[in-house]
Amino acid sequence: MPEKRDYNILIKKDGKFYYGQCLEIPQARGQGNTKTEAIEDTKKAIKLCKSYLESKKKSSKLVTVSV
Repeated sequence: MPEKRDYNILIKKDGKFYYGQCLEIPQARGQGNTKTEAIEDTKKAIKLCKSYLESKKKSSKLVTVSV
């Protein structure tokens, strides 16, 4: 099981809805009627993205680089 770490979620309000985007995983986005709902939805998206990335690591040749 991957270790837990902290992620930053940027929350924006658009009209009456809130949107969240993870800064570390830009593909992980969520939304809701409240900030709390947007955060929870984005957390679910982060978990899905992490799961997908972990499966890719196992099924692909991985090259690590430093920038």
